Order: sequence, then structure tokens, then C-alpha cells
Amino acid sequence: MDKLLVIEDELILRENLKELLSIHGYDVSTACDGEEGLHAIKSMNPSLVICDVRMPKLNGYELFEEVQNMPESFMPFLFLSAKVDHEDIRKGMNLGADDYLTKPVNKIDLLAAVETRLKLRAKKLLEVSDRSNKTANEKLDLSSEEANEILAKISKSEMRILYYVAQEKSTQEIAKIINLSPKTVENHRHHISKKLDLKGGHSVLTLALKIKPFLNLK
Repeated sequence: MDKLLVIEDELILRENLKELLSIHGYDVSTACDGEEGLHAIKSMNPSLVICDVRMPKLNGYELFEEVQNMPESFMPFLFLSAKVDHEDIRKGMNLGADDYLTKPVNKIDLLAAVETRLKLRAKKLLEVSDRSNKTANEKLDLSSEEANEILAKISKSEMRILYYVAQEKSTQEIAKIINLSPKTVENHRHHISKKLDLKGGHSVLTLALKIKPFLNLK
């Protein structure tokens, strides 16, 4: 069952959206503001986020930018807003949001948008999985010298994170194993990607699988 997160500061609308989506078979959680929403995203890793634009603490755009900074994020993001200004809509889409729905929300449009974006997400994840499996099964194309050169650029803590990424552990699983917060694990992954100039949302995992034989925690 797909996990959805509704972030909306209007209680009645928030509960109505939860009820509507739950009736149609989705596992729905809610948050009442941007800050609570960000925490929920990091803890539950939803399949899709439906988010109001105008909220206290963090508005929808600020929250979206925070999510975009998270490594390997594949969750579709749908904005909700009472504002119909084309400039406002353009801003959300320029940031990379997947869709923009205006209030009052049309039920048919909402359900169609959710279904479409979840299908696209599933297709993207399948493509990424296929690439990862191909990489894992391909003949290793890194020499020990090349691997050591890469590993010399990261810290021992980052090497530890990379080791568990190579075991295909999730951020939450890694956090539990090494007794760190998920945010700290995400920061390490981001630093690895930046230090090694990796490109693409799945690049840390791809590297970890290729360099796996050279990773050693001892």
C-alpha cells in the first residue's frame, strides 16, 4: 500500500483529504505545518507528498527545497494552494514540483494526479533498480588503486555509511545500526556525493555497489 503524507494547516481540509485518500486505498498520514511535515518525511519516507503552500514555520516552497536537498529522493510532490496567480504556480513548478492543485480541491483531479504520479514513481524506481542490479552484476571495473583513491577522499564515518549503503540498507536502517539520527546519515550521504562529485539521485548507491569489495570497517 502506498504511503501518502498530507501537509495542511487547515484542520477540516486536512482531515477531509485524509478520509478521501484512505477510502481509495492509500495509507495516509498528516502534518499540520511545514516543520512537522519535514520531520514526517524524514521518518516515514512517504511515496507521495501533498502539501499546502502557505503554512506556518516552513511554507510549502521552503519545505520542498529542504526535501530536494535530501539525497536520492524519489517522492512526488503535489502543491495545494488557494492562490490562482500564474506566477505562484510557475514558481512551484520551476522548483521541480510534480503538480499544482488549487483549492477548493476537485476530488477527481486530486485522485487522478495522485494515481498518475505514483505510477510514474513506480516506473522510475523500477528503472533505478534495474540499473543498480546491472551495476552489481557487471564485472568490477575499478582497480584497487582507483578504489583506494576514491576512499581516501572520504572520512572514516562516511566510509562506514558507504559500507551499509552497499548492503542496500535504507537511511532509517543505517541510522539504527550505527546509532545516528536519519538526518546525520543523510548529511553523510550528501557529503559523499559532493566530495566525489557524483551526479544523479542514485549515484551514491551505484558507487557503493561498485566499490563494495574494497570496503572494510576494520
